[in-house]
Amino acid sequence: MEESLNKKQKELSSRLYKPLIFYIPRKFWVEMDGEKWNDKEFDALFDTVVLMKTDGSNKALQNGSSNYYLLSKTAELDRNIYALLEMRSKLDEDSFQFLAKKYCLDVAFYKRVSAWMLDHIQEDIPDANKETLLSFELQKTAFENHWEYLQKHFVPSAEIKRNIPEVNLTAEDFEIIQDLVGNPLQSKSENKNSPKTTKKEKKILITEEAAEKFLLETVFNVKL
Repeated sequence: MEESLNKKQKELSSRLYKPLIFYIPRKFWVEMDGEKWNDKEFDALFDTVVLMKTDGSNKALQNGSSNYYLLSKTAELDRNIYALLEMRSKLDEDSFQFLAKKYCLDVAFYKRVSAWMLDHIQEDIPDANKETLLSFELQKTAFENHWEYLQKHFVPSAEIKRNIPEVNLTAEDFEIIQDLVGNPLQSKSENKNSPKTTKKEKKILITEEAAEKFLLETVFNVKL
């Protein structure tokens, strides 16, 4: 039963970050070690908007098209609603409540992060264009609407709020972000042995497996 619940939780969580638009705020790392993380070596890692598509592929957005992908966000979240409704009819009450509460905590995290990124992206990435900003807004709205539905129909907000800190994001929310994007400390040696064009392309910043492992095990404490 535990393995089955973990599988269902994994399926629900994967739709939360596919699609997803995000960036890694450099200022959190600078607070910890400004001399190290302000090095130009890490320019491509921080404050770079990344678009994770529904199929799990991702790329550095570079002010490219993104609204098309984020317009499907609500539909993906609705798929989770249908899945939860089906699970409620098949699982015993304790199992379903465990699954629903854990999923709501996942959603609360994304809701919190998406709102923070929308509030700070113009400060952190001044050259973000209107379409990119709109995509962050679409994402924030989708998570907020999804959250409101969950509170009304699955888990009362009072039960979730006890587990959600009412504070701004800090470096602790991203402290193991290297697991998500790879080890940036290796970039200098790798670049020396790689063609210069590789650095310019910036195609795959993270793998779907790495993103899933980070989000489930690190952020949400779900052991795979």
